[in-house]
Amino acid sequence: MKRAFFLSLVFVMGLSAQTLESLITTALKNHNSLKLIEHKLSAMDDSLKLTQNFANPEVALSISDIQFDDPTNRSIEPMQYQAITFKQKIPYFGKRDAAESLVEKQKAVLFASLASAKVALAKEINVSAYSVWEQKSKLKIVDEFMELNVKNAELSNVYSSSGSSAHMKSMLIGLSNLELSVRKKRLQATLDSLYKRVSYLSAQEVKSLELEFTLVKPKSLKEYVALLENNKEYQKSSAEIKASESFVKVKELESNIDPFVKVGYYNRSAFNDYINISIGASLPLYGTETLKESRARKEILVAASARSDLYEKLHSDLGALYSKMVSEYAVYKIIEDESLVELEHMFELSTTGVKNGENLLLYTQMLEKKLKLEEQKISAMAVFKRSEAQLIALLGGTKI
Repeated sequence: MKRAFFLSLVFVMGLSAQTLESLITTALKNHNSLKLIEHKLSAMDDSLKLTQNFANPEVALSISDIQFDDPTNRSIEPMQYQAITFKQKIPYFGKRDAAESLVEKQKAVLFASLASAKVALAKEINVSAYSVWEQKSKLKIVDEFMELNVKNAELSNVYSSSGSSAHMKSMLIGLSNLELSVRKKRLQATLDSLYKRVSYLSAQEVKSLELEFTLVKPKSLKEYVALLENNKEYQKSSAEIKASESFVKVKELESNIDPFVKVGYYNRSAFNDYINISIGASLPLYGTETLKESRARKEILVAASARSDLYEKLHSDLGALYSKMVSEYAVYKIIEDESLVELEHMFELSTTGVKNGENLLLYTQMLEKKLKLEEQKISAMAVFKRSEAQLIALLGGTKI
């Protein structure tokens, strides 16, 4: 009984404090958007088998020279016969291999699509998770502001020189608390919405998410640019070019005619049975195959231009994200290493006065300033991590 209770407690605790890494791992295994692509990949295996099959044979039954005067009589004259014919088209040498290669290249495009979808899903989870952290941290700051207002109200009662002044300050503090209450509700509503989004993205219910991290100075832009070709959409565009090249090969071979063999067994009443054998092929007289090949070659140029344009866009996006990371990191370092340090020094200097009952109002003002700086630091950290998540995704990664 105790063991069952302990296991249940462990299970509940596991639900109540999920990690970002576990969310991403579960999502990449279970999300329906990824299963959709996986099913398409499975279907491509059947397409590969189909490329090795011949076209279906044609079988025909013929009954010639049916006389209206006596339809059932098949011995009126020698031209009457019954026949069964079998016709099979034989693909020109190399066509089946080319078709198989095309399907394999198309399958590679789907694999790239799956990889791209996984990166995009992980990015959305990362971005949403750091937004959750931001909202939770700001809620904590709001609670501390409200506690600070209580202290301000107490100090106001102690140091106000007149009843009207004390009443006015009390009203201002009450108004401030109302504003903070409104802000808290909005933050909580946003947080609830983010949890719903994270739940959908990770394919599981998420009610609590714990994140612990520190900011690390970004590498040089040159190091990130060197990894840009790892972008999954870029790799997908490369796979599409290869598929287009295979498609051209298929169209080239279409200009080569496919011969067919036709075998017929003929039966005549009162005469010997016999067999007919025919060999033939379609004639590419109108240039249709050449036009299709030319169009396919132009598709390669389109795909190559699209890939070049995509690379330029990725380069631009990378630069924008890098600038944002550098900027937010600088803001974070100023607040963390300078502003908060200076404020802490001011707290130390005012400690004696506070103990003696002096400078209490100044002390609470410094506390308020500290909370505002902490809030700015939280915003800078959240923007940095969201930008980092987007940058990592841009470079083909799923985890920060």
